[in-house]
Amino acid sequence: MATKGDTFERKEKKYLLTAEQCTAIKAGVSGRMALDAYGATRIDSLYLDTPDRSLISRSLEKPLYKEKLRVRSYGAFSDAEIVFVEIKKKYKGIVYKRRVRMSKQAFDAYRAGASYEEAQAMFPVSLDDAGGDLAVGKVQIARELDAFFRRYDGLAPSMMISCVREAWAPIDPDDADCVDRITFDEDISYVDLFEEGAAARRPVTGPGQVVMEIKCAGGYPPWLCELLSSVGAYPRSFSKYGNAFKRVLASHGDVELARSDSGKVSIKNIPRRNRRPSADGSVLIAPSDGFEVA
Repeated sequence: MATKGDTFERKEKKYLLTAEQCTAIKAGVSGRMALDAYGATRIDSLYLDTPDRSLISRSLEKPLYKEKLRVRSYGAFSDAEIVFVEIKKKYKGIVYKRRVRMSKQAFDAYRAGASYEEAQAMFPVSLDDAGGDLAVGKVQIARELDAFFRRYDGLAPSMMISCVREAWAPIDPDDADCVDRITFDEDISYVDLFEEGAAARRPVTGPGQVVMEIKCAGGYPPWLCELLSSVGAYPRSFSKYGNAFKRVLASHGDVELARSDSGKVSIKNIPRRNRRPSADGSVLIAPSDGFEVA
C-alpha cells in the first residue's frame, strides 16, 4: 500500500451490516484494534458531477476503471473552515485516492477559475503552514484536479452525503497480523443538490444498517476471516453516492424499488425509455434486475 500524506493506494471492501453484526464485529476486533482518538465523527462529502450526472451514471455500470471528485469536511460542511478536495479512482479493485487540503474560500476561488496556487495564496489554511499546501507533491495533485475539471464539462455540486463514522486502527502499529483500518458508518443520508427548492435530507440505508469498510494492502488475517464468517458478514458492492442516486431516480419514477423485510432495497424495473445511451452509444443507466441499493 502506498500512503504518503494525502495519497492512498489500497484495497477497500465494504459490508452492509445489521446493528447486531456491527456490535459483534467491534467486540471481536477489540483485542487488536481500537477506536481512534476522534471517536464518532460526522463526515460530510460534497460530490461534484456533470449536469446529467455522467460520473455516477458510468460508475453504476461497474466499469474496469472509474473516478469521482468529492470535497470532504470532518464536521458539518456548512461550519467547516478546512476541506479536502479528493479524486477517488478505482481500477481492478484497487482504490487510489489523491487529495489536497484547502480552506473553503480557497476551493470556491479555485472552482471560480483561480489556479490552485493563486487560491491557496489568497486564502491559505493558516499563515503558518501555507507553504506546505504549495509543496511539489500537492501542486502535482492539483494538476490532476485541473485535468479532471477539463475532462468533465460543467462540474457542479451534485449531492451532499453525510454519515457518522467510527474509525478503528491497530492497537500496535507494528502488528503485521492486522488490517490497516476498519470504519463503521451510520446515519447515512443525502441531500440532492440538483433538486429545486429546499432540498430535504433523506436516508441512504435502511433502518439500523451500518456500512463497514475494511482497508488493507493485502489479504485478511485468518482471525478476521473467521470473525466475519461467524457473524455472516460478506463483502458487497456499495456506493453511498450511487445508492443515493438510485433513490433519486426512484423518486422521479425512472426506476422501481422493491423492498424486503431485511431493509434492503433493490431496483425492480427500469422502463426501457430510461435506458439512455451516452454520446459514445454505451448505456448510462442499466443495472440488472435485483441489483441491491441498500
